Amino acid sequence: MNTHNHAFNEISVPLPREVDSEIAGDIEKESVFVSPFIDRIFVQDGKTARVLCKAGADLAEVEAKAKRFLEVMVKQVSGFEIKVFVDTKRKDTGPYFRGVNDELVKRGWMHDYGKGQVAYSGPVLKLAKLINDKAGELYASALGAKDAHFPAMIDADTLHKCGYFDSHPNAVTFVGNVIEDFDAIEEFRLANSCSEGALLPKQDHIHIDGMCLNPAACFPAYPTLTGQSFKEGQCFTWLGRVFRYESRNINGLDRLYEFNVRELVFVGDEDFVRDVRKKSLPIVEELASFIDIDCQVQTATDPFFATVSAAKKFWQAAQEVKNEIKIPALSNDGSQKMLACGSINLHGNFFGKRFGFTTANGEPAQTGCVGLGIERWVLAAFTQHGFDEKRWPEAVRNIIFR
Repeated sequence: MNTHNHAFNEISVPLPREVDSEIAGDIEKESVFVSPFIDRIFVQDGKTARVLCKAGADLAEVEAKAKRFLEVMVKQVSGFEIKVFVDTKRKDTGPYFRGVNDELVKRGWMHDYGKGQVAYSGPVLKLAKLINDKAGELYASALGAKDAHFPAMIDADTLHKCGYFDSHPNAVTFVGNVIEDFDAIEEFRLANSCSEGALLPKQDHIHIDGMCLNPAACFPAYPTLTGQSFKEGQCFTWLGRVFRYESRNINGLDRLYEFNVRELVFVGDEDFVRDVRKKSLPIVEELASFIDIDCQVQTATDPFFATVSAAKKFWQAAQEVKNEIKIPALSNDGSQKMLACGSINLHGNFFGKRFGFTTANGEPAQTGCVGLGIERWVLAAFTQHGFDEKRWPEAVRNIIFR
């Protein structure tokens, strides 16, 4: 055991097997959900985990929990062939800009609340609206997508039907309220009537009634399809507000708790759904070319919770049901990273079965979706063009800088 930076105790844990950089990265990212007493777990040379423990931690208990986490994470299978379906190259020859988040705050175009929420205005707001509107126009013209709108809250029963509690329980945010009790409400009111800062209700005074903040833009659409029969396939599109708890992984526009997604859902038989996924690729390419950014669409997997990660990632990779929109950006240290700015997904008949909507022959309908993370597209665009207006394509700069 060694002292790390005088703030943490460090435990070294040999990995059950050697892992590559892909799995090592997953271990580091997901380690924030292992224990409140673990700051982060790093993998060294693919063979050893460095567990950084917070002061006051029961080291034996933390080490045991870290070992259980590592045992399931190293079972992941990596090394699947990555297929690239879109590869746009920007015309701008200038260098990538480092420190976009800080520069946006400095210019007053963004306010970072520090908990995974941002406010933005000026060119950032104009670019976010442009990306959203352009995507909506492309979906309507190419696919005949109909406009829709859905709430930001979703009930737990719907999330359960969508399989989210089984796959991503760590990302869920439950909505609570003070219990309907006169004394509890008055106690909460009095505590805050003269306090310098907010005082929260006692834990046993908070009621969770089964509502959650929506963690995936497509989910609220499926209950509205219940009982419908789709003789022909249909597409729906909207701007969704999405909430995913990210713990200490929060970082500017790179990783937010609350963000916006331009969503496309398509429903019909298998041929229709696969055809729409194919048609969505040139739409993403056209959007990236319009903003003039480097962009790839490639096979990928989701970041599932540790205990189910190995099996679910293997299935996704083997079936090639998920394509990810990757746009180059820069990390805090200036190194280039591929930022996941959206995804194109096939669901099979999973939602058709769960929510009871069918094709013309009475079989459960199939679905797919495309989600574009608006704030990440904004971050990637400012990273690749910087803040010199002349480097931006004319059609974009005439909108966002005027």
